[in-house]
Amino acid sequence: MLAGLGLGVVESEFYRRFLARTASTVECVGDSMGLSAQEACLAAERLVSLGLLAGSVEGELRAVHPVLACHPLLERAELNLARQRKELELSRAAVDELAAEIGAERGSSLAEAEVHRGAAAAWSFLERIAATASTSVRCMAAAGAAPGVGETSDYTAISELAAFTARRGTQVQLLLLESIDILPSLVDGAHAMAAAGVEIRTVPTLPVWVFIVDDAYVATALDAADNQAGVIVVRTPGAVAAAADLFTRHWRGAAPLATSDQQTPRDLMQQHRDLIGMLADEVKDETIARRLGVSTTTARRRIKDLQREFEVKNRTQLVVQACRMGLLD
Repeated sequence: MLAGLGLGVVESEFYRRFLARTASTVECVGDSMGLSAQEACLAAERLVSLGLLAGSVEGELRAVHPVLACHPLLERAELNLARQRKELELSRAAVDELAAEIGAERGSSLAEAEVHRGAAAAWSFLERIAATASTSVRCMAAAGAAPGVGETSDYTAISELAAFTARRGTQVQLLLLESIDILPSLVDGAHAMAAAGVEIRTVPTLPVWVFIVDDAYVATALDAADNQAGVIVVRTPGAVAAAADLFTRHWRGAAPLATSDQQTPRDLMQQHRDLIGMLADEVKDETIARRLGVSTTTARRRIKDLQREFEVKNRTQLVVQACRMGLLD
């Protein structure tokens, strides 16, 4: 309760115990709190310096009445608070001025398409999205880390950017892969974003990382297989409309994010269709794994599981059987 006046827990309790006594010694109060002689002396010296205790540390001390002792400390704290508020206002104005300067410079030379190559440039652009998006950000988070993120299994940084954007009042809609449940950290990150106001749904597959910002431009990963390659930004109305339509189609068929205490049921039949459909299109195992957000080994195991479930010996027979059962056209 007295932390705002610069007192720690030990010092606050030390002062309280002196208030309960007419007079006492540092040793007696220190013993009652289980403090060593050195710890007790340090607490007493601090309280004497602040005017909360009067007397000699080596002899008898008395507690000064809280109203008399704390009034100067309160005045000092209020002055510090007023100074900090003024500094904060000046800093906020400086930040707004810098942002305006950057916006004016970039706004005068916006190209219909631009490429930001490399991890640093890609991540810098994602930070720009979080800082400048005014109405909406719609994102498709494909397999692997976001463009520019170094650790492919750590979504903390991008989660914090999404949450920051939502807290600014911008609508953020995020499509995640259903396979996030393979890592508890990814699930925790998703719930943290949802708590910050991010709207989240999950789907079985996504083609590539895509950001649709304010319905004004689209940013996509430069290379779906390499999140360190960079991002490409396109501002043409046609590209924005195409990306928005793709996002909407996925969003309508997506499932809501499971709550932290309840798992959302999966449509297993739809998962079978997606996987077998890729086999019918002769998609490579590595690409299947990337679209599903799993390892190549896991993707192959799922295919084997389906073969056993459908009682067939190979992938061709699996596709044929799926067609017979009406799972594929």
